[in-house]
Amino acid sequence: MQNEIQQLWELIENAQRILLINHIRMDGDAWGSLGWLALVLKSLGKEVVWINDCPVPPFLQFLWHSDIIQPELDVEAYNPDVIISLDAADEDRLWNIYKKHKTFFQSKTLVVIDHHISNPAFWNLNIIDTKASSVCEMMIQIIVELWLESHVSPEIATFFYTGLQTDTNMYFTNNTRKETLLAWAKLIELGADFRLPIEKCFKSRSLIEIELWKIALANLKQNEAQTLSYSNISVDDLRSITWINKEDIGWYLKWFINDVLINIEGTKIAFLLYPLGASENKVSMRSQSGYDVNAICQNFWWGGHLQASGFQSMDSQKEIIQKLLKITSNNLD
Repeated sequence: MQNEIQQLWELIENAQRILLINHIRMDGDAWGSLGWLALVLKSLGKEVVWINDCPVPPFLQFLWHSDIIQPELDVEAYNPDVIISLDAADEDRLWNIYKKHKTFFQSKTLVVIDHHISNPAFWNLNIIDTKASSVCEMMIQIIVELWLESHVSPEIATFFYTGLQTDTNMYFTNNTRKETLLAWAKLIELGADFRLPIEKCFKSRSLIEIELWKIALANLKQNEAQTLSYSNISVDDLRSITWINKEDIGWYLKWFINDVLINIEGTKIAFLLYPLGASENKVSMRSQSGYDVNAICQNFWWGGHLQASGFQSMDSQKEIIQKLLKITSNNLD
């Protein structure tokens, strides 16, 4: 990865205007890696703009500068010298902004920084480490190799730390490795507030979150062998929660699948299904070691990691569940 990091530095050095983009419905790693890179680039005197179709999710707004995302930016008028994608497994994850400006994007120097096993290396310079726990972990290696530690304030270190913690579920998942813990130590050294992400991302629970968990628990099902646990939340289920935006549901359900579904005794594979709008549905999947949910999601043209993956579909929830039950039964036999 050293050659790619050096190429990245040369691009940054020669650029004045830089555009950063991360995946739709960003999580802690997507926002943490984008936030830190934006602040470091600004400290280097670069003009930086950040775009995403969605705002920073509520559970991550404790981090500073949550208002910097510009979904209405005229990308072509801004005319960046370099465009950098963070934590996006493929072009589809960049969603409508990319689709709208695809021809323009492809006329520019494009950089991908990612850690998903399903990433096809879709741009000009691809910095991909599928063994890394997170893009934030990769970024710390980049920081060290480029001698940029002096540009990492405690604020920036906390951005890093949030992505590191959330993508490893507090260092519990099997993508946690020696390099992950060394990155953790480096961030503490650089002044990261390691208590703040724990408080905001893992310990705090909103009333909306609790209401959604109640529905998901009421709809919980298992296969006969109790090796598959799954649940769904339908549009009808949400009629009683009139104050929630359907686009926000995934943010509130992230920890339900991580902390509840996949941890039910005997469960090897778990999935959670919920609406993104009136007709589109989202599936999040998790698995225990030895079971590949990325391969399952590839059947739906999406993916992610071996033990944490997902996809979106315009099929009905009934159709999706039937397909998943058939596919997962083959994986559990």
